[in-house]
Amino acid sequence: MMRSTSVLGQMIARVADDDDYRRWAGQVERAGYCVRPIRLSGTATTIHQGTGEVAARYDSSDEPGGVLLVACKDRRESVCPPCAARYRADAWHVFAAGVRAGRDDAAHESADESADGLDHGDEPGGNPIVLATFTAPSFGKVHAFRDGGICRAVRGGQGGERGKRGKGMCEHGRPLGCPARHDGADALVGAPLCVDCADLAGQVLWNAHVGELWRRTVIYVYRALAALAPALGGQPVGVRQIRELLRVSYVKVAEFQRRGVVHLHVLARLDGVNPDDPDAVLPAPAWAGVELLTAALRQAAGRVNVALPVVDARTAAVARWGRQLDVRLVAARDVDAARVAGYLAKYATKTVSDSVSGLPASRPAAGDGGDDGSGGRLAGHVAALTATVRKLARLATCRTLRLARHVHTLGFRGHVTSKSRRYSTTFTALRERRRAWRRAQAGQDRGHDPWAHDGGGAMVVVGDWKIAGIGYHTFGDRVLADVLGREHRQARQAMRLGLTE
Repeated sequence: MMRSTSVLGQMIARVADDDDYRRWAGQVERAGYCVRPIRLSGTATTIHQGTGEVAARYDSSDEPGGVLLVACKDRRESVCPPCAARYRADAWHVFAAGVRAGRDDAAHESADESADGLDHGDEPGGNPIVLATFTAPSFGKVHAFRDGGICRAVRGGQGGERGKRGKGMCEHGRPLGCPARHDGADALVGAPLCVDCADLAGQVLWNAHVGELWRRTVIYVYRALAALAPALGGQPVGVRQIRELLRVSYVKVAEFQRRGVVHLHVLARLDGVNPDDPDAVLPAPAWAGVELLTAALRQAAGRVNVALPVVDARTAAVARWGRQLDVRLVAARDVDAARVAGYLAKYATKTVSDSVSGLPASRPAAGDGGDDGSGGRLAGHVAALTATVRKLARLATCRTLRLARHVHTLGFRGHVTSKSRRYSTTFTALRERRRAWRRAQAGQDRGHDPWAHDGGGAMVVVGDWKIAGIGYHTFGDRVLADVLGREHRQARQAMRLGLTE
């Protein structure tokens, strides 16, 4: 009861001064209703480089509490839902713009369009595009969710010493099957049937090298395109000629499977190349269709590999893609662009802990493999994986991988979302469009706004900032910010439904 009274008192104190509350609420709005904003203290000054004249000055001491609230901009849904929602929306535009690229310059205009206002017709585009899912190989048998079916049927085993290696048992005396019917929320799903039989070191090293494996896959795709392309002018096509005729543009999103390994969702597109304008997105030649792109992806995935550090005799020597490679055509229709963009965008804000049960979302504190960083204990198979990461991090052969910094991602060192340079628009361009829209809504002229970025470099902003803290100063402020954010989302939903003007 005392806690509730204290929070209520904090809320009353915040709204007691009307002017102070309005300034604070404006900061919360500009921070996007972030649940854990960064509190900054300091000053910013806009100076004309030619004359040294001060055009504007800002001091955080004039704000409520003497701090400026800025969004944490964390993409993870489990950490900050409002910031994750904005990142997911931007990711949607980046993904959808690439699907529509080559038609009506959609890649450059997507930032001004809404998800409901796309209309480019249903005619096939000149840039074949597919959605491919690259998976990891097996590192040992794991418990699985079979939608009501038996996890893994028990079959005849290796035989051997009675009581240790009997029928249906592995060499460590554990069952080779599992008669249970796991549900989707069972923490046992993804755990190995026998942790001693599983190649945990190979799994961690695979995660650490998946970025390099993809880089080499792109190289192999060009080689496959050259080998599979029809002869031009009666002569076979070489890799150099293919690169002069075709460009593979892509965006990829990494997702963790329940067993703790990464797989990639990739939107891959074939573009034509204009040597005089490399940034132009041109239709691919008529002979370079979706069948050629699909065949090239499959051939490259089957041949590419990356050498792994030597850690022990049982760990795989190279990293390869798994045998399951799903490649699906993405039709040149707006509904397909929106659907596939939404499908990928939902993975862009997920964390490893969303897929791997028992793994904390943030980086664990240094310690043994069983510590979750908060004094708790990790699930058995997750503890074994994190312990394996720390063990490998201490080996000289793995030192360059810096695995100690990636325990919380089970060795994965890459970005969750990445794209080729010319796939579509960028997050930076979208943010600039958003700033321009906000200035327009506020009635600010870019030429007279002293804080607007000057492309000519005449004005420079000099800042002197320090972090005063992370999160709201009081729990009462957090509750009020949650209320403001909920009201904002409800108002936007009402506008979408036409309930308000």
